[in-house]
Amino acid sequence: MSYHKKVLFGLVGFVAVAMGLLVSGGTVSAFSVTPMKQTISLAEGDSYTGRVTAFVNEQQGGTFYYEASIKPLTVNDNNNEYAAATNIKGDHNDIVNWVTLSNGEETADANGVVRGSLELGESVDFSYTIDVPRDARGGGQYFAVVITSVPNPNEDDNGGNLAIRDNISIISSVFAEVAGDINVSGIISDNNVPSFLTNPPITTSFLAKNEGNTHSEVTYYLQVWPLFSDEEIYTTEEKPGTDHVLPDTTRYVKQTWDKTPAVGIFRVRQTVYYDSTDSEPSVTEKLVIVCPVWLLFLILFVIIAIIIWIVMRVRSRGKNKRTRDAAAA
Repeated sequence: MSYHKKVLFGLVGFVAVAMGLLVSGGTVSAFSVTPMKQTISLAEGDSYTGRVTAFVNEQQGGTFYYEASIKPLTVNDNNNEYAAATNIKGDHNDIVNWVTLSNGEETADANGVVRGSLELGESVDFSYTIDVPRDARGGGQYFAVVITSVPNPNEDDNGGNLAIRDNISIISSVFAEVAGDINVSGIISDNNVPSFLTNPPITTSFLAKNEGNTHSEVTYYLQVWPLFSDEEIYTTEEKPGTDHVLPDTTRYVKQTWDKTPAVGIFRVRQTVYYDSTDSEPSVTEKLVIVCPVWLLFLILFVIIAIIIWIVMRVRSRGKNKRTRDAAAA
């Protein structure tokens, strides 16, 4: 790729990213929640109280009206992002019936909803109380505290003082494990390292399937060496990635070496542990060739040129030999 094309693509990428940030800043960043995820341990008969804080960021003005509720937690279609919805059912969402939500001033109504409003820069602390039944089954239970922006309930035309006019939801995920018959089981499959790329970067992937009854954690890292050296040029071994996998789900995970050169041959190894670094890891190592299309055509052109030269050379030698033989006769 020419220098001018690289500059052009770089500018296009920069503009795209900048536009994405502006769009994001006008919507999702208007309010936030912390913590984004909590992991807790429970037992039969326990009563546990946790806390979630929502706040309005300074980018937005006006009054922020919200509705908060407890909903079952699952993963979306690509199994990479957590989602909450009222129609989710399963053995691992019973906990939604054990939780009571409050914003400090009022408790959830008969529909399980807490309503309120915030001014610019203000925050609200939600408390959720989990009363675990004495006959609760052991294993993972999952729910989310969902906070949704809503129009001003006191003005039919939305009044013009609402920070966000669209209904936007944010969630704080809660991963709970109830003591009892705990089964931790899962497999790593499709541990994939590519062999040939025409464009960087090098991206690896794997699938982690949870076959147990509680959430598990996968730990993974990437290592890269040049073809003729044992000195690593890239590694995430010191800071490996981690992801939770919910029961009865499969999680697709990718790793990327962002600074992959445009041309090169590398030894690439992906290592994945399911739930514990003490377990036997899944390891895939391959030679990865990175070669752009233009270089492939150049190599092909050189090969064809060499073949043509050899053919012409052989024919020329044959012609000269016949000429010499005719002269000798």
